[in-house]
Amino acid sequence: MAVLQKIRNRAGVLVIIFVGVALFLFIIDPSTFQQLFSKNETNIAIINGDKVEYSEFQEFYDQHREFILVAQGKSSLDTEDDNSIRDQAWNDILQKYLLEPAYQEIGLSVSDEELEDLLYGSNIHNIILQNFTDKQTGQVDTASIRTFFDRSGEDPGYQIIANYWKSVIKRDHIRTKYNTMIAKGFYTPTVFAKMDYQDKNNMSDFEYVFRAYKEIPDENIKISDADLKAYYEEHLYMFVENNKSRDIEYVVFDVIPSAEDTATIKADVEDLYSEFNALENGHADYASRYSELGMQQRFIPQTELPDGLNPEFFDGEIGTTSDIILLDNIYYFTRIIEVAQRPDSVNASHILITPNDTITLEQCYEKADSLKAIAEAGEEFAILAFMNSEDSGSQQQGGNLGWFTDGMMVPAFNEACFTGKTGDISIVESQFGVHIVKIDDQSEYSKKVKLATVGKEIRFSDRTSNYYFSKSSNFSANNNTSKKFDAAIIEDQLTKRVADKLNELDNKIPGIENARDIIRWVYNKKTKVGDVSTVFHFTDKFIVVKVSAIREKGVAPLENVKDIIQPIVLKDKKAETLIAELNKDISSKMDIGAISAKYGKTLDTITNVSFSSFSLPGLGIEPNVNGVISTIEPNKISQPIKGNNGVFVVKVINKTVAPEKTDFTQEKLSIMRNQASQVYRLFEAMEKQAKIEDNRARYF
Repeated sequence: MAVLQKIRNRAGVLVIIFVGVALFLFIIDPSTFQQLFSKNETNIAIINGDKVEYSEFQEFYDQHREFILVAQGKSSLDTEDDNSIRDQAWNDILQKYLLEPAYQEIGLSVSDEELEDLLYGSNIHNIILQNFTDKQTGQVDTASIRTFFDRSGEDPGYQIIANYWKSVIKRDHIRTKYNTMIAKGFYTPTVFAKMDYQDKNNMSDFEYVFRAYKEIPDENIKISDADLKAYYEEHLYMFVENNKSRDIEYVVFDVIPSAEDTATIKADVEDLYSEFNALENGHADYASRYSELGMQQRFIPQTELPDGLNPEFFDGEIGTTSDIILLDNIYYFTRIIEVAQRPDSVNASHILITPNDTITLEQCYEKADSLKAIAEAGEEFAILAFMNSEDSGSQQQGGNLGWFTDGMMVPAFNEACFTGKTGDISIVESQFGVHIVKIDDQSEYSKKVKLATVGKEIRFSDRTSNYYFSKSSNFSANNNTSKKFDAAIIEDQLTKRVADKLNELDNKIPGIENARDIIRWVYNKKTKVGDVSTVFHFTDKFIVVKVSAIREKGVAPLENVKDIIQPIVLKDKKAETLIAELNKDISSKMDIGAISAKYGKTLDTITNVSFSSFSLPGLGIEPNVNGVISTIEPNKISQPIKGNNGVFVVKVINKTVAPEKTDFTQEKLSIMRNQASQVYRLFEAMEKQAKIEDNRARYF
């Protein structure tokens, strides 16, 4: 120990580091050494060459998360909310790295004066209007808005809300300004407006012969790999994957309770039933303690009796107990513990006083007593609520909560509203604080009962779960190739499920909410097409997965798109055959009637078709036909026209030219409005053009 101290004293920090590293190198595994000293990437994305650190993403995420927790009064977020916030944070990152450089390039910003105008000036943003508009009068109290923002620093929760609104409104407004600027840049020359007018109003009537592709049986057409490759190479733009994706096939082994499991649960419920009926009192407490159903003990009308009960049970007296009932996978019984005449719904107002670090619960009660006395003396309750309530959700409405049904509110608050009478003012305490409650109105009274219900769900045992785990494990081990997997499904008569176009950040597949482990395996670099997974274990099921397709970003390989190309090439070859036959007919000077008769077709006529017509009556969308009839001379037979559903030969029998006009203002405005309306796609286009390396899957 003395030697070590001398080394410290004489050599100082550098020697200590040297000795420490030497010992470290002596005992550490070389591969671990390489990992520890290799660069640890912490970026969540690379956008157009700029690295985005995870901490930056986290800042946006925290901003949204804190707001949601405060605004909705939650202590935590469920999985769906959490995923939604992550998506919002990612969108914020994209906007920052794609849009903000564009703003800076042209000097676009939102000044402090503009922001104040959006918060409580003459151009209040919709977010503020939604939260500060009186629903009854439709009026906005700008003074209250200003007071909220000026005093938000006095309360941490209000500070979070105020800062969030300012940030979101500022980002939204600058984007709106940018989009508006782009929209104002659209201009349509008069010549284009005139063309648009003519395209819509020059009308043609025509006769046609139509030969459908389905006239030729598919088996009569020969398609080679060379044909598919030729089409693929000529149409590469059609097969660009904007994002990587995966397709899977999977088998689900649901864990179903056995007959033995069911018998065990039934025996447990029968024991509970005997104990319950032996009680002289305390049935409600017994139900709360032993029931697995978590049913709230509240007054209900006959229409809300639990399923499986005879409606006549509602007419029973206090103490009436049902038999044991099997409903789906639950055994339960219930007892009437109270009967009362109560309103179906209540309209009430309240003033909430919340204790905090400086105000005790006793002080809250003192203030509540004082406000109650003032209200009973004749002061308007709405004014008192507006001035004193700490419930931001109802304070702007004078404390009014609107109409609500029995059981919607927390117990103490609910009982005050449904046991009192219209006009009553009372004080109750809840987990939110102290409430001064005023009953504004009540609906008609009717009979209601309160039930104490005991029930247990029929669950599978460990033994049953182990049986299904063994079954799924054997399936995975014995069918670990694509061919074996497919064959076993048929042989064992299993249901094969499919999930297509899975994204790397997806969290669910059909029937499975939290499927991140499956997605991670599917996207593992070692996982290939045809690979079969080991068993994935979920609460009540086991799953075995096969990868059926892997698509990377960029042009899809020919093998991946053959199924898409084949029907197109098939149709093209049929079109070639039909066009060749019809060309012979036209070359031999056959008129359109003779061509129609030759193929046993009816010579049909369509009237009032323009170049801009969306579809042809009875034929659907055939833009090539629209184009030909708009340019062909009257009474002249066209060349064969390759359409979407078959091949056409047409003859225009009449043309009506659009009335002459010189003012095309309305057409110009219409085109420009349509162009401007597409500005919302600007961000989508910028995102598509950007070089984005999305690394979120590393973290989630």
